[in-house]
Amino acid sequence: MFGLNKKKTENKLSLKLESKLLQDQFNKKILQQQKDSNLKGYRKGKAPKDVIEQYYGDQITAQIIYEEMANTFYKKISEEKISVVGQPALNPLSMDIKKDIKFDAIFEVYPEFSLKKFSAIKYKKPIATLKDSDLDKSILEMQKRFGNLEKVEEAVTDGLYTKVDFEGYLNDELFEGGAAKDYLIEIGSNNMIPGFEEGLIGLNVNEEKELKLSFPDDYHAEDLKGKEVKFKVKINEVLQTTLPELNKDFFTKIGIDVETEEEFKIDLKGKLEKDLEVSLKRKVKERIFDSLEKLNPIEIPSAMVIAESENLRKAAVQQMGMDVSKIKDKEFPLENFTENATKRVRLGVILNKIIEDNDLKSDAEVVKSLIDERSSGFKDPEQYRNWIYGNEEQLKNIESLALEEQVTELLISQSKSEDENLSFEEVMTMS
Repeated sequence: MFGLNKKKTENKLSLKLESKLLQDQFNKKILQQQKDSNLKGYRKGKAPKDVIEQYYGDQITAQIIYEEMANTFYKKISEEKISVVGQPALNPLSMDIKKDIKFDAIFEVYPEFSLKKFSAIKYKKPIATLKDSDLDKSILEMQKRFGNLEKVEEAVTDGLYTKVDFEGYLNDELFEGGAAKDYLIEIGSNNMIPGFEEGLIGLNVNEEKELKLSFPDDYHAEDLKGKEVKFKVKINEVLQTTLPELNKDFFTKIGIDVETEEEFKIDLKGKLEKDLEVSLKRKVKERIFDSLEKLNPIEIPSAMVIAESENLRKAAVQQMGMDVSKIKDKEFPLENFTENATKRVRLGVILNKIIEDNDLKSDAEVVKSLIDERSSGFKDPEQYRNWIYGNEEQLKNIESLALEEQVTELLISQSKSEDENLSFEEVMTMS
C-alpha cells in the first residue's frame, strides 16, 4: 500500500511501549499458558515455567508486542482525533521486552482539502424535445418486438432480419465467443461490431462470405480491443416482421390500458416525455459531477480505492450471473477497476465535503418527490410508498439521493453551462 512516493494521505507516528508493561503482560500470559499446558512428560498444568517460556516465549512475546502497539496507536489517534482509513502498518524496531520498544505506525488518513469555487465548473447541458417522428419510431419498435418473423425469398437488405452461422478468427485461430449457429440479426440495428451487418447486405440464403473487420477500441473484451479479425458467415434465412395492428389486443399485450390508437399515442407520448426529462436530468448531474471531480483532483487513500474496486468487481461478476466466491483474480484483475473506483471514491469525498460545508440536510419535500417519482412505475404506488417509509434502510438510501439532488441544484445555480442540442434518440442512448 505504501510505495516510495509518499502520498499526502499517508502519515507516520513514532511511538513507544514501556518495558514494564510488556513484561507484566508477558508474565500473565506465561502463567495462563502454564495452567492450560498439557506438554508431554508433564501432568496437565504442571510444566515448569522455564519450559513454558522455552516452548511459547517467542510466540507470546510477539503477541503482546503487536497487541500493545495496536492499543497504543488507537489510543493516540483517538486523543488527537485523527481520521484513519484502513489498517495501519505497525513496525517494532526491536522485539526485546526487557527494554522499552519504539515502533513506527504508518497509516492513511481521510483527505483534508478546500473545494475550488463552483463558478469554475463548466459543463455541456443537453437539450432535446420529443418530436412526432420520435413517437412514430418508438411505436414501430414496439410493433417489431411483438411482430411475427416470416421467411422471405429476398436478398439481405436494411430493415430485414437474417439468421446466420458465423465463426470469428483472430490470427487465424477461432476466438472464444466468436462463433454461433442460426444467430438472428436485425440489419441496421448496429448491434454487431461495425461493418458486420453492412457486410451481409445483398447476400441470399445459403450464400457465404468472409468479412475482414476490426473490433472497436472500447470493446469490453480486453483481448479483442482494436484487433483485426475475420468472420466466416453463412446466410441460413432472410426474414421480415409482420407488424401487429394498433388495436386493443396489442395495447393489452404491451401493458397499456387504453382502447383506441389515439389514446395509446397520448399515453405513450406522456411516458416518453417523462423518460426524456429523467434522462436529461441524469445526464446534467453526471456531467456536472464529472466536472466537479476533475476540478478537485484530491489524493484518495489506497484503502478506500481498494475497497471500492472490490465492490465494483463483485458487481461486475454478479451482473454476468457468476458466483462471486468463485472468481479468480486473473479473470477479473482488481487493477481493471481501479480507475473507476478512484473517481467514484473521490466524488463521494467531494460531495460529503460540500454537504458538510453547506450544512445540508435531506429535504423532506425532495425525499417525497423522489418516492412519488419511483412509485409511479408500480401498479400500486401507495403500497410502494408505504414500503419505503416502513423500511429504514430503503428510506436512508432515498434520503442520500435527496442530498445528491440538493447538491446538484446548488452546483447548477453557481456553475456555467453551454447548451448542447441533441435528438431524442441521442439522449436516450447516451452511455
